Amino acid sequence: MLVPVLAIGGLGVMAVMGVVAAFLITGWIGQPVPVLGFEQTYDQPIDFPHTVHASLLHLDRVAADGQKMDGLGLDCTFCHRTVTTQANAGIPPVGFCATCHQVIGAADNVQLTILRDAADIIGDDGPQPVNWQRVHRLPDHVRFVHEPHIRYLTQNPAKVKGTTDGVTQGASGVCSTCHGNVAAMQQVEQVESLKMGQCVDCHRDNAAPTDCVACHH
Repeated sequence: MLVPVLAIGGLGVMAVMGVVAAFLITGWIGQPVPVLGFEQTYDQPIDFPHTVHASLLHLDRVAADGQKMDGLGLDCTFCHRTVTTQANAGIPPVGFCATCHQVIGAADNVQLTILRDAADIIGDDGPQPVNWQRVHRLPDHVRFVHEPHIRYLTQNPAKVKGTTDGVTQGASGVCSTCHGNVAAMQQVEQVESLKMGQCVDCHRDNAAPTDCVACHH
């Protein structure tokens, strides 16, 4: 009598473990729940409103002169200068930001004060790096190269998913496929799972390689 009970109990434990394992594997490879890193965002050392810099739309913001602001509509490559030529999109050095903001923006703007201090425009502690927090993360064993993805989507605009506020040309017109409408984000967040299942499905839909070495090398 004891043996059948233990056997049934053992099968029950194995079934529960199987369900948990299936949930974790599905969450990682497919569409993960927020606790596994989906829809994540981080507070940055300096607030960088993509709405102001990247959008082409009329913004719900008021400039220093009291006028409502329009987005600048800067292409992604204005700051992320290697996104169309290399693997990484690149983050501009603080001195590049200061090229504009040493004269643009109020002197008492708290965020710009941090930027100007880091760029050694004000203060006397020399240039300081800004430790931006990475939002979009992939496992260490995955290599994602931006250049071929940007090139393909630019050449095949019908394959682009989503939109970027008022922008239809250049890199900014295709980034929404993976990054969502960044131009509408006051604070950038990860809006796609960026997991293996999504990448494989996209490659299949676009007749791209699906062998392991395409991403794992």
